Amino acid sequence: MKKKEKRKLTIDEYIDIAKWDIVIYVIVSVIVLLISLYIGVKYNFYYHLIFIGIIIVIKIGERINTYITLKKIKSYLVNNNILDRIGNIDYWNERYYFLTDNYMIIKHGKVIYSFKYSEIERIYKESYTRLGKHSYAQEYLHIITSDNDFKILIYTTVLVGEDYKDISSYLIEKNPNIKVDKTVKNKKMDVFRIEKR
Repeated sequence: MKKKEKRKLTIDEYIDIAKWDIVIYVIVSVIVLLISLYIGVKYNFYYHLIFIGIIIVIKIGERINTYITLKKIKSYLVNNNILDRIGNIDYWNERYYFLTDNYMIIKHGKVIYSFKYSEIERIYKESYTRLGKHSYAQEYLHIITSDNDFKILIYTTVLVGEDYKDISSYLIEKNPNIKVDKTVKNKKMDVFRIEKR
């Protein structure tokens, strides 16, 4: 039995999803704040409201930023007459870049870029490991074109507000001529100093 292929979304559908994400986050936030306020009044404990409020503001801010980014990406695609040429959207990292049939579209800083996979000259991974009180590991993929070096998150042990995955095999499949450089490893260690008395 053949597995039914999932329908790919359009940029407009991603924008609608982002808009509804904001609405849902606001509704859930109001409910959480009301419950927290009730607990605060009942037990005369209000300090948790500050913590919850900060988290809510950050999360709603992330959703608004995603919505704005999607609107900017669509505007860029329309203004540069490539919206009809990108093909299907294969992947959206829920934050700042798309992989489509024909182009990679990425927001880098405040600027939107698009390039064909044939324009990618080389890629390499850069990994960070921090050992100490707050240990973590992260890995980034550098995508180098003739004009730019784009750095995207492909792995982390830290909680982040985006989808991440290693897209290097996808890029190589799109352009087998991409040169793959050696991974760069960066290790940071907390130094504990023992003082003699």
